[in-house]
Amino acid sequence: MALNDKSVLFIDNSDSDFTGFDLNTTKVRGTESSLILLAESLVKNNIYVKVLTEIEKDVLCNGVIYCNKSVHQEINFDLCIAISNANLFNKISAKKKVVWSNSLQPFEKFLRKKQLLAFLKHKPEVVTMCNYQYYKRSFLTSMYGKHMISLSVDPRFYNEKVDLEKIPKPHALNNVRSHRNLDWLIDIWTNSFNNKNGKAKLFINPNLIEYSEEMKKSNIYERKFGSRDDLINELRNTRVFAYTGHKSDIWVLTVEEAVQMCVPIVTYGIGSVEDRVIHNETGFIAKNDEEFSKYLEMLLFDDEFYNKIRRKMFQRRGFKNWDFIADIWIKKFLS
Repeated sequence: MALNDKSVLFIDNSDSDFTGFDLNTTKVRGTESSLILLAESLVKNNIYVKVLTEIEKDVLCNGVIYCNKSVHQEINFDLCIAISNANLFNKISAKKKVVWSNSLQPFEKFLRKKQLLAFLKHKPEVVTMCNYQYYKRSFLTSMYGKHMISLSVDPRFYNEKVDLEKIPKPHALNNVRSHRNLDWLIDIWTNSFNNKNGKAKLFINPNLIEYSEEMKKSNIYERKFGSRDDLINELRNTRVFAYTGHKSDIWVLTVEEAVQMCVPIVTYGIGSVEDRVIHNETGFIAKNDEEFSKYLEMLLFDDEFYNKIRRKMFQRRGFKNWDFIADIWIKKFLS
């Protein structure tokens, strides 16, 4: 769908000075990378797109203009998308205003962040990133309309070649950036999971939990942070993505990246992870520690079982890419 003479303004709510050139670096996280990729897909539809961050000088990257928030002068956009904060609309004129929410935002936090007056003034609609968030967000924090539009991932994750004939070593990964129930996963791995002859290894992010000699004895290792290309290579050599889930999860980009690389997920499905995982298709949702351990063992040690799931995942790759997601935004807000 191509639209001429339409304009979209994104306003980031962080202190970051990112641009599209930072996509393959550790500088951008899930929200920033999603903003970049949606903006670039909108440009493909002949839409004028500008992004306001803390960057000092204007930068053009893949058709998207990045500018500094404080010096921005242009007004009268067809659509303004503010990340999570309606106060960002205060100096902007736009025909339609949307808060793209990356949090559950309970009402007390909504009031504490002085959002109520901004909502009453600007009357923005709200876009959530998953069903879990959509149903958790109250009417009072989305009084002018609420939509659910899911995210996608960097195209490299679903375009990268996956060799279905190659069986990776029994390596499990959890690269969720926050602590979120990591101690629970470590407890399952150490006390419930049957690591046959100590062959399986679990890799976690560094500095989230005090690393101990006991963890090392249980074949738990700290991984190194790297670029998205490094992560793609890591996922290519990973057999299972292990994450319990957490009640605060909104999207968990790392889970979807693993799915697109055909790495099965083992989870409890807490929070939004249940939206990401189709039981027995893209992974397994366990009911207890015993089931969680059983799914880990089957995927890590049973090659036939592992390959069966991975081939199912391969058929689903790239189904909802960013061009698909951009079309949804266009139909809802620019048509």
